[in-house]
Amino acid sequence: MKSVGRWLAIASVLLGACTSGPAAVTTPTASVSGVVTTPGAAGPAVASGPLKIGILVPFTESAIDADEGASQRRAADLYVKLQGGKLGGRDVQLVYNDESALDPDTNRVRIEQFLKQDRVDLLLGGLADPAAVLLRDAADAAQVMYIDTNATLNELTRATSPCTPTCRSAYVFRATLDAWQMSEPLGEWVAKTGRKDAYAVYADDTFGAESEAAFAEGLGKNGGAITGKASVAPKSGADWGKIVAAIKAQPAKTVFAAFVTDDAAGFINAWAAAGMIAAGYRLFGPGPLTDSEVLKATKQAAAGATTAFSWSEQIDNAENKAFVDAFAKAYTDEDTGRPLVPDGYAVEMWDAMRALDTALKATKGDATASALAPALSAAAVKTPSGDFALDASTHAATLDVYIREVRAAGTAFVNAIVDRVPSVIDAGR
Repeated sequence: MKSVGRWLAIASVLLGACTSGPAAVTTPTASVSGVVTTPGAAGPAVASGPLKIGILVPFTESAIDADEGASQRRAADLYVKLQGGKLGGRDVQLVYNDESALDPDTNRVRIEQFLKQDRVDLLLGGLADPAAVLLRDAADAAQVMYIDTNATLNELTRATSPCTPTCRSAYVFRATLDAWQMSEPLGEWVAKTGRKDAYAVYADDTFGAESEAAFAEGLGKNGGAITGKASVAPKSGADWGKIVAAIKAQPAKTVFAAFVTDDAAGFINAWAAAGMIAAGYRLFGPGPLTDSEVLKATKQAAAGATTAFSWSEQIDNAENKAFVDAFAKAYTDEDTGRPLVPDGYAVEMWDAMRALDTALKATKGDATASALAPALSAAAVKTPSGDFALDASTHAATLDVYIREVRAAGTAFVNAIVDRVPSVIDAGR
């Protein structure tokens, strides 16, 4: 598991495009028959030809966040395979490029290759907020559709100012929750349980800051408040023991933490080592704090942590059961050799592919923005997450938010559902 590169400043991402950098990597996509096809390098696709989708996620061993990006790639490949190699009845070629968490210029070059060399019809991906901003801006300029599959930056689908060239774009949809949708409902829920005073600790990046602000907003709606807080530089090799000791030295027993991947694991392991639960403290946070990859690294240490997210492996619907079963049949855990259990990152991509497939069926395979945008806005579907829709005004996803508590399930630890907040609409509307 590799830590997420959300800490890059958005300002640095919005610098002018460069004209040189590492060459993009275009990978072949295997069809269900096992024949490998390589996306062509010239000529735009038309409705009667293969639909080419450019997906920017980190997935090679050398990439930061490779585990999360690989999970999204598995989900996209599997979805297309199970549809017979087609979306909306149209043959599909998935064109992948490796997202860089450290170098926005690299991402600019790779997005440019998608559009100018690979001639993709639409864009997906953007694991971290900075890459999603670049994808949004490129899609808006080129007038092609972009669907965000993980980045949580609130302004990605909001009409805020200043923002260049635009935040709410006719060409941009979000297929997953933003930071506000995860943490504001959690804050409301926590305050309703009688926990009014809370301490917040979070990554010093857009994900952390927006999550803390949303949680505080939710708390305030039911009479609660943040009584103290601290931010931590992401991927900095923080002294988690010292950070948790400072939390233990203050009086608020309710603690909100917003970290992802390695930082989440480091914080949770230090939390357990400090005996925080025995001392009366309770841990809350947005879904990535206890994603399944984090739980593999923390095990018992995460028990009792409560998070809010759009999915849990324990959602009891036909779509989720089929998804989990298909994933387990298709993929093997490289560490244990057992069937692979999907994570939240995989579900985000799956939901995006499901909505796209439904929209393309409505347009009869037409992926032009003028046809696809209204079809996506109308694509209310059932997914492993439950009822899924894309808001016609903001293009943000409307999803149920599940309140989940980490509990033991046999030899593993899972995010068990303890409550549900139905159909959470982003505040940007």
